[in-house]
Amino acid sequence: MVGNTAVWFITGASKGIGLETVRAALETGARVVCTSRDPAQLRGQVDAGPDVLQAVQMSITDPAQIEDAVAGAVDAFGRIDVLVNNAGYSVLGAVEDFSRADVRDNFDVNVFGLLEVTQQVLPHMRRQKAGRVINLASISANVTGPATGLYSATKAAVLMLTEALAEEVAPLGIYATAVCPGGVRTDFLDSRSRRDAAHRIPDYQNVEAARNEYTRLNHRQGGDPRLVAEAFVSLSQMEPPPRRIYLGADALRAVTHKLDAVAADIERYRQLSLSIND
Repeated sequence: MVGNTAVWFITGASKGIGLETVRAALETGARVVCTSRDPAQLRGQVDAGPDVLQAVQMSITDPAQIEDAVAGAVDAFGRIDVLVNNAGYSVLGAVEDFSRADVRDNFDVNVFGLLEVTQQVLPHMRRQKAGRVINLASISANVTGPATGLYSATKAAVLMLTEALAEEVAPLGIYATAVCPGGVRTDFLDSRSRRDAAHRIPDYQNVEAARNEYTRLNHRQGGDPRLVAEAFVSLSQMEPPPRRIYLGADALRAVTHKLDAVAADIERYRQLSLSIND
């Protein structure tokens, strides 16, 4: 169990779930290193001194900045007990719409950046023989549809990386959890946060309808970012925590429906599935 003097390292911390996680961790008595492309904005929203809060400028796509931020956290507080990989963004469009640059940019932030941070933190956790890695995935890692194919692909990668990591580090005293929320009331779908594929093929009217529906739902989602942050705190204290968890009634409904559909397909196509065995 992580105690109330733990050191948390939180990415994407200037707003939304990341900012609420900084606040929730500080309220437990933890010390926090939080990263953002604009740490001044972050410092203005949290009332805490440098003895408990270090706000660091870091781009999730810059390996040198990541290395410096992690080393600085250990220099400042001596250890890292909880890593929260929160940084990420959504991109909407049809699969055929996406350019190579669209795909590379979304994976750079949502997957490769997360992996780089984790790889920099893990040596410290291994040395401590303890630690928690909490990766923000999404219900979109399991359930997708028109307009969300690329974003879902990045979050599915996060989910699978986390499950493999959990297996690998368990003998070392380290836990890893993928958190898969449903809709949360943040600026995640705001025009300044989300991206749309620059190229739009007009034939995909269902994609345009989905894009419009996401715009309509913006800030009307059922999830409270503060409660997501409190769930992160709970996960940091569980022995053992789950390797994946779904947050929100909508996430539970969606994943249950998906599991039912998968089970039905297994039965419907069982003979074909078994036909490749001698």
